[in-house]
Amino acid sequence: MTPQERVRLVDLVAGRVSKKRLAHTLRVETLAVRLARFWGVSQEKASVASLLHDIARDEPQSSLLELVKDTDDPLTREMAETSAPLVLHAPVGALIARRDFDVRDPEILRAIALHTTGAPHMDSLAMIVFLADYCESGRRFAGVGEVRSLLFSNLEAAMLRALSQTVAYLRQHSRAMDRHTVDATAAFARLAREDSQPLHSA
Repeated sequence: MTPQERVRLVDLVAGRVSKKRLAHTLRVETLAVRLARFWGVSQEKASVASLLHDIARDEPQSSLLELVKDTDDPLTREMAETSAPLVLHAPVGALIARRDFDVRDPEILRAIALHTTGAPHMDSLAMIVFLADYCESGRRFAGVGEVRSLLFSNLEAAMLRALSQTVAYLRQHSRAMDRHTVDATAAFARLAREDSQPLHSA
């Protein structure tokens, strides 16, 4: 993506989201590109996924439900069964990225689709976009500093901390929780336990 293409993409996104949402989106992109550079992931993919991650966030819930109902995308169809409709802006964002912005790269589309809930199996790009959205410089909630402290040392540990905090917050406030978030938390916790197992010599 050339600088001119990026400017054009930012302009297109600006025409579809609020000013506040655009400012958040640009902060997410800044952090995602830094993380991508550090972890050896495509900076262009991180930029595109970040710029489009919230493209459906300002859509009314009724529109989100309508879009997921008619899709043939298996991930979006699966996420349409969620008990937390707010998260649907993520898979719908992937649909819009493909339909309106001609994004075909499956890694970019999956990173957009999973940026709110997470999932048990996430590649580095998906983790980076999720964590950049969670930790961008405008975020000020309790616990965000703990996640930020892990971003450049262990993406999986950062994911576990972010997901665990999300689950605790949703439970504390009796909010609906998408099962992908529950499954993702369990998967990253399992990974952390495996990583902490001492190596036994034969």
